[in-house]
Amino acid sequence: MIDCAIVTGAGGGLGRHLALGLARAGYGIVVADTDERAAEESARLIEASGVPARALRADVRDHHDRDRVLAAARELGGPWVLVNNAGGWTPGDQYPHAAASAWTATIELNLIAPMALSQLVIPAMRERGGGAIVNIASSGGIGAEAYGSPEYGAAKAGLIRFTATLGGLGDIRVMCVAPDWIGLDRAQAQWRAMSAAERAASRPLIPPGEVVAAVLDLIRAGAGGQVVEIWGGDPPERK
Repeated sequence: MIDCAIVTGAGGGLGRHLALGLARAGYGIVVADTDERAAEESARLIEASGVPARALRADVRDHHDRDRVLAAARELGGPWVLVNNAGGWTPGDQYPHAAASAWTATIELNLIAPMALSQLVIPAMRERGGGAIVNIASSGGIGAEAYGSPEYGAAKAGLIRFTATLGGLGDIRVMCVAPDWIGLDRAQAQWRAMSAAERAASRPLIPPGEVVAAVLDLIRAGAGGQVVEIWGGDPPERK
């Protein structure tokens, strides 16, 4: 039976790139996203590459939805791989101006949900002899500089440290990619709106394919607890 991968937030953006990259590598894909129509479109693109896909409207913060994601992966004979990609800033004000319900929702999406989904799939992976979990963090969780969304930065820093602490699980390899600014549509538009001086002072955008390649490399040969930082213009840096 074909190996199965779960990719959260796979209806668009980096998640769709990741799902398609895994599909090209031969994995069947569970596409989980809060946007059902986008998830279904990703699933159609995946199936066109000759592997099975299941599209689910799922909010990974909801434990019932997480159960449904695992059930879909079991239907495909897995899971063997989990990519915790779903994340992002909560729109509007950020901490300390945001309401507690808003900034805690950001932490729940970017840190608590990946921890909970990982905990859920680990026993299922062990039933199959092992597996790989790749967490998608961010450069926003690295360093000691000021950052526009403290809650997002704190959550991604937590996700990086969470990954590193699980380096001793043996048959389950938990790993992490922490990219800087990725050249997706919105970032491309922001880049075009910048002045020449602003662009010269910034690192170049990271092609989404570089992130996909780093994730696939970790799945193939990464060590448990490994974190890969990706900065525009430089090769990926393993920690």
